[in-house]
Amino acid sequence: MKRLLINITALFLLAGTFSSCKKKVDADYLNPEKTAAGSLGKLLSGMYLNKRIHPSYWDYYTFIMPTLGLYTQTVATAPSTEMYIPSLTYSEGRWTDFYAGSSGTDYNYNGPGIMSNYREMQTTYAALSASEQAANLVFLKCAQVVLYDQTAQMIDLWGDIPFSQAGSQNTATRDISNSPFQDAASVYDTLITGLKDLNTYFDTATLSTVTTKELQTQDIVLGGDLSKWQRYANSLRLRLLMRISNYDEATAKTEVTTMLNNPSIYPLISDNTYNVELQESPSGLKSDLYDVFKDFSFGPAYLMDTLMVANDDPRTAVYWDTNASGEYKGFPYNGTTADYEGGGYATYDSATFYYNYNLPGVMFTASEVSFLKAEADERWGIGTAQTDYETGVTQSVDFYYGINQSRILRSGGGTWSVLTTPSSATVTSYLEKPAIAYTGTATEKLAKIYTQKWIHFFILQAGQSWAELRRTGYPVLQYAAASASGATTPPVRLLYPSTEQLYNSANYSAVSAKDTRDTKIFWDVN
Repeated sequence: MKRLLINITALFLLAGTFSSCKKKVDADYLNPEKTAAGSLGKLLSGMYLNKRIHPSYWDYYTFIMPTLGLYTQTVATAPSTEMYIPSLTYSEGRWTDFYAGSSGTDYNYNGPGIMSNYREMQTTYAALSASEQAANLVFLKCAQVVLYDQTAQMIDLWGDIPFSQAGSQNTATRDISNSPFQDAASVYDTLITGLKDLNTYFDTATLSTVTTKELQTQDIVLGGDLSKWQRYANSLRLRLLMRISNYDEATAKTEVTTMLNNPSIYPLISDNTYNVELQESPSGLKSDLYDVFKDFSFGPAYLMDTLMVANDDPRTAVYWDTNASGEYKGFPYNGTTADYEGGGYATYDSATFYYNYNLPGVMFTASEVSFLKAEADERWGIGTAQTDYETGVTQSVDFYYGINQSRILRSGGGTWSVLTTPSSATVTSYLEKPAIAYTGTATEKLAKIYTQKWIHFFILQAGQSWAELRRTGYPVLQYAAASASGATTPPVRLLYPSTEQLYNSANYSAVSAKDTRDTKIFWDVN
């Protein structure tokens, strides 16, 4: 991990550039002369600027679209010999951004590391007096939720990872040491237990007027609202419990049943007003993904044609632009390079995605919670699965139209009418379609839940999409066969970066036997 530990001087310089509030992002975070030395509040703000949290060009162009989007078939790409072999350089970048990050003020390409940032917060907190610690603990607790969210995503990509001893250079001793890999299942247990404790903290914490004001200023995602942090922590815990539910069903069933049967104790993200999203500034922090969608432009046929268009999905118009002939026509999974180069396929919606500077960084939405609840309802008889399923679809429709309606268009990008959210009657009609209606066997109902969640995740939560696709096996996708030996289909995990083999060799050797593209993540027991 030596190469992945950020230089402390650079971290403090970067910490001084972190934004202080949504309205001041443009003015402050790009100019370190306007801000003071790093503080817990500014370090919390900085975690959001990690380029794997907000929609950065680099993340989408090098990782989300060519890797996660390809594996989940939420993007169409031309076939190639090594299409299922991800770039080790780009996947290493995803790894590095979690642990160390990189300095610089262009957040399309740079941003603080999640782990290094959190360790620096711990170190800063430890140096405070007892009274100062009591006043500032809330910043550390909020950051812990973000850390746990991102840590789980790392496990979902790689499996065993360095965790409890990672980020040594940002601890009080400033000692650089190599970090051992920890068993993925045990780290998941730590996260699930920790999130339960965080629920209690956010439910009972009382803040001074001064701390409240600073948290509202520095928390550029949830505005310092502890009730929203409580919902985020509980919703994340629900996600992780359902993620392990095929691996350890007894634990998942017990804990999820307790949560869902006690909503006043374990409030969740129950509607879109509680969504956890990083909204853009947008002139300082903006979703400039034009060049991404220019090169990864076509929509895939199964998602677009078979699932959405054929069933009059009300999200079709907000997801896609028609081709030149006015048709929603997706690129088939087995299309040829000539087909791809010939074009004629529908593309991602111009105003919602292509030219939108205000595409949010999506961390958690109500729709996902509803689908998780629907699955638990159907499997364990906790609540009313149909109600939660239909609520999830409705929330998804509202969510995507909300993005379109709040768009800020790229200069010179043309003009498009704001799309009106479909009526409840339109959504109801969609929910009554035979392929969509909550009918059939338990297996068929679960397949519909999983498929709708996949449609909702789309490209904005591609990491969650790939994890759930591997966990559930739905939707059932067909893949073109690549000709590369040993890599004719997508992998089930990413390979560890070469830097771990070179600079953390002793610890890497303990997990080297697992470091294959076919070694499943512990929760993937299909």
